[in-house]
Amino acid sequence: MRIALLVLVLLSFTVEAGAWSARPFGEVAIYPEFRAIASVRPLNEARISAEVAGRIEAMSSRVGETVKKGAELVRIDPGDYRIAADRAAAQAGLMDSRIRLAEAQLAQARALAGRGYISDDALLVRETELAVLQSEREAARHALAGARLQLSRAVIRAPFAGVVRERLASVGDLAQPGAPLLVLMSAEDTEIHARIPVGQVDDLEHAAEVGFWIGDSAYVLRLARVVDAVEAAGQAQIVVFDADETIAPGLAGEIRWRSSVPHLPAELLVDVRGQLGVWVDEDGQASFRPIAGAVAGRAVAAAEFADAQIIMDGRYSLGVTPAAAQEVAK
Repeated sequence: MRIALLVLVLLSFTVEAGAWSARPFGEVAIYPEFRAIASVRPLNEARISAEVAGRIEAMSSRVGETVKKGAELVRIDPGDYRIAADRAAAQAGLMDSRIRLAEAQLAQARALAGRGYISDDALLVRETELAVLQSEREAARHALAGARLQLSRAVIRAPFAGVVRERLASVGDLAQPGAPLLVLMSAEDTEIHARIPVGQVDDLEHAAEVGFWIGDSAYVLRLARVVDAVEAAGQAQIVVFDADETIAPGLAGEIRWRSSVPHLPAELLVDVRGQLGVWVDEDGQASFRPIAGAVAGRAVAAAEFADAQIIMDGRYSLGVTPAAAQEVAK
């Protein structure tokens, strides 16, 4: 019976009025500023590779140079591909000539067939010959298009405007299909990535304004998306932002935002029997309210206390004392 009574006493979180003072929540609430390390990432970063084999004749851009979309980056010796394209063009021209001859022969055969000088079978042969030549001409045209495509690939152009980050080959090297030659990253299309603790993500999503600070320079950010996956090691999520201004990729800084949710200052939190919370005045009685997720030394979101009277002075003397607990146990 005494043990049960002791448990009831220890679980009691309400103390009758004593020497304490309380203030409305609105007077003690704060809206803390949070910070997190962030970096500027290029939206596109491509390893530009060769699509045809050949000796590299020229690499027009150096590391750090900015190039426009479509600018020449690498030129590979086009000799073999130009010869192949010329050969395919000659073959296509030959087929055009053979078709013109077959059309003339077919017209003559039709005239003779109309006067009964050749049979219907002979006329059918001429028509079939023309159809075969027309099919061969289509194949020759496709071969020409393929040869010209290979010839065009001897010049590698920038797929987007960006900055040459790294050169992986030099003039004189023998390029092979699929072999990377340089790294190009976009200079204008960038995103800002930050690792945010899971417990702060929701607060960040509702922040009125988020700033990105690089030294003394500040940029206003817009929340683009939150990566759903949580990093197990740091219990953080990647949050991606867009900026109205162009920020050079590779720069690092910190994002700052002020919470839109009222918080209780860390110094008002009290540890009562292993639970962190706050004492509130309820009709002249001190009542302890534990706060889920509260961490010692950190302000905690506490919008649910909007109408509460928060006990300030005397809060550490409230609760069941060890002497009282021993008295009940006797």
